[in-house]
Amino acid sequence: MKYNKMINRRSAIFIWVSRIFLLAALTFSGCEHNSDKPLVFTPIDLHDFSQIHKGFNLLGKYDVGWSNNGYQEEEFIILKDLGFNFARLPLDYRTYTLTGNWDIFLEEEISKIDQALAWGQQYGVHICINIHRAPGYCVNPGTVPSNQELDLWTDREAQEAFIKHWAYFAEHYKDISYRDLSFNLLNEPKNMDENTYAEVMQRTIDRIQRINPDRIIFVDGLNYSRQIIPSLKNNKNIIQALHVYDPMTLTHYKASWVEASDTWPLPVWPMADIPVYLYGPWQADYQSSLVLEGNFSKDTKLTINVQQVSNKSTIKIRLDGSEIFSKVFICTSDPGEDWTKILITQWGYQNISGKDYSVVLPSGGTRLTISNTEGDWLSFNRLTFSYGDEETVIIPGNTSWGAKQRTCRLTSEGKVTDEDGNPLVALGSIIANLELARQQNIPVMIQEFGVYNKTPHDVTIGYLKDVVSVFKSKNIGYAMWNMIGSMGIINSKRADCNYEQYRGKSLDRGMTTILQGN
Repeated sequence: MKYNKMINRRSAIFIWVSRIFLLAALTFSGCEHNSDKPLVFTPIDLHDFSQIHKGFNLLGKYDVGWSNNGYQEEEFIILKDLGFNFARLPLDYRTYTLTGNWDIFLEEEISKIDQALAWGQQYGVHICINIHRAPGYCVNPGTVPSNQELDLWTDREAQEAFIKHWAYFAEHYKDISYRDLSFNLLNEPKNMDENTYAEVMQRTIDRIQRINPDRIIFVDGLNYSRQIIPSLKNNKNIIQALHVYDPMTLTHYKASWVEASDTWPLPVWPMADIPVYLYGPWQADYQSSLVLEGNFSKDTKLTINVQQVSNKSTIKIRLDGSEIFSKVFICTSDPGEDWTKILITQWGYQNISGKDYSVVLPSGGTRLTISNTEGDWLSFNRLTFSYGDEETVIIPGNTSWGAKQRTCRLTSEGKVTDEDGNPLVALGSIIANLELARQQNIPVMIQEFGVYNKTPHDVTIGYLKDVVSVFKSKNIGYAMWNMIGSMGIINSKRADCNYEQYRGKSLDRGMTTILQGN
């Protein structure tokens, strides 16, 4: 089979000859499939393809430094035994290329991917290859050789290398059925406009499809794979990949790789679909006020717990149009009375507060407006209404950047609804994305979601139950990050989970049952 014909690192001469041959083959790959000749596509129901697959991310070649041991047969045995049939393999290009030369592919490293594919075929698990760290781009920080410190979006050399990697995989696995193998081009593009992103993805799609038109290709959405990108919808055999990590204050609570996550409040579920950000005039495109309608009694104490402020902000609260509270925040290197942690970033001081600021309502009213009237942005953790022995707490759960505030209603039972009385649960962004995809007939699959092990287990279970329920109601497949590890179903090291012993490992049976769809 084709994937037995590799470059052998032990022979320098063979590497050199193979490199020349490979580069020539990739450069002139159009010779095999005349680019002027229309491609012939096998009819594939992409919506059905997504719906029938569910599984996990496997991290055997995720990072060259600490996650590069390849894959284990037992992983695929477990997937089959527990009723799953999909495995996404996020790859670091440094794990399968010669150090300092991303044009040379290493036989013994590629063979580890081959083996995963063979096990997938043996155990009925579809394999999806993803380049997580690509030439010129990775969502995570990392060290690369100095000659590879390029930008995928602006450097032609990085773009050509990225496309050549996918052309290599397309040719290497050309004879493998689309039922067994798919590609996911790039993980979580950020700070990127759609035109630039789509142009690079389109060139890559074209190269792959000249080699194998039937290869199903997943393309991540923008904004860390949170948003649908309509500009690629007219391509055949393309499925959009979304990642679901909202509310991030729940899914990444105390995650060591997320700055200041140790200052977030203890997660609860459900949360309200209210944005955590109040934008000031420096963010004019997003500036908006949170409006709460309800019956607010005189002497009710309203407390806002402020999480973080960027540079400076001013909170103003109005009751039926009259200002009742104003607080100015200015971030400096001095902790003063407002700051529990000083953060200096590329955008200036973005300090952590975590403190309460309160006002007692001077009269009864029906409309509270909370605004940021000066500066950049701030985020808040909760709103608390206290009246006598009664207390109502609103936890904002929309952590999406750029989400605008809205008008909500606070019922007499302490529930938050929209203006029509529908409950506002913090899954609005994913539901809106899936509805947009449905309206435009864009196939979708969720290729990452999960909850870090510091979030209370009961909160995690409640959240995942609701999230998976959304996936099922929209008839889309999903893959959790990850199977074995801190966000997975096995050996997740949660302090408050009653694990079941399974094949010598600790299995979270409650989480597993939810993911099985039972």
